Amino acid sequence: MKKTPWLLWILLLLLFCSGCEDGALEPPLADPEVGPAAERLACAQLGELDGLITEAERQRVLLLLEQVIPLRQERTQAGVWEKSGEELRLTGQLNRLYERYTVKYLGSGGTWGYGAPTEKILAEYTIQEGARLRKDTRAETEESLYTEADFQSLWEKMYAFLPEGAWADFSRLIVFTDGLDETLAYVYRADSAGKKWVVAVDPADAADWDWFTETVLHEYAHYVTLNHEQVTYTDHQTAATYNEAGMVAQPDSYLDDFYQAFWADYLDDRLANMESFNFFLRHEPDFVTPYASTDPSEDIAESFTYFILYEPAQGDAVWEQKQNFFYQYPELEQFRTEMRLGLD
Repeated sequence: MKKTPWLLWILLLLLFCSGCEDGALEPPLADPEVGPAAERLACAQLGELDGLITEAERQRVLLLLEQVIPLRQERTQAGVWEKSGEELRLTGQLNRLYERYTVKYLGSGGTWGYGAPTEKILAEYTIQEGARLRKDTRAETEESLYTEADFQSLWEKMYAFLPEGAWADFSRLIVFTDGLDETLAYVYRADSAGKKWVVAVDPADAADWDWFTETVLHEYAHYVTLNHEQVTYTDHQTAATYNEAGMVAQPDSYLDDFYQAFWADYLDDRLANMESFNFFLRHEPDFVTPYASTDPSEDIAESFTYFILYEPAQGDAVWEQKQNFFYQYPELEQFRTEMRLGLD
């Protein structure tokens, strides 16, 4: 075998050292912003677990977040709402860690366990000018406990406790029942754009007027935050504002402002496991009620209800910040003033 002359070895060594000095042979450095971003997201997503888990457990979380963040940044910069398979895999893996740590340190909350009792339509009405009702249908049931006068009285009470003109975009009233202490009320849009709305109520649950008022107000908050001036109903999702399937919140809308302030850091974890109650356990100080932890739309509706019914919160807990969130909008503060006069 021919040997390399010793002088050539010296030249090769010098070239190697020269390459090290200018960094040509060093591995590329990681994005210096990923580490701090991962730390921030870990604090936000761990919630009540932060400070309870071990350092080794925290490192597992950080390692996954450091892989998620570049994928999320690339997707959002491209304006893409739908996560890639790899991002879904990593966020699912993170959620499984959080769930395991929640059970270990906070206990298990189980699942929501909602039922779906059979709903019976008792009557349907068109809401006419001046809030007059025109009966469209009346379902005949053998065990009917209610009269037309009962339905009319219920509507008059609902109409009275909201400010003048508040029901103007509602075109229909549905009276239904699914038994005591089940679904009390709901709203949904009557057209594709969300300009007109339908409200449905169960007279079986109207005896507890405080609960009835709170629930109808919660449902009305969905109209306030999801009408055509606040969101766009479309299948073309974007990453610029808050999105749900079939809906994009408009910039500077109540819902997007709320999402950016309170949900942006941990929505992905919530979406990874919608059935688990443990998300609420991890973030209990963030929500006015457990139900508010369902998603941003339910959270803003619950928080709006507290904003209307209670005095301004005096602390700085996240749930108190959410209750006070609406005071930045003069039109909502005026709505609150008029609503409270109607409840007195």
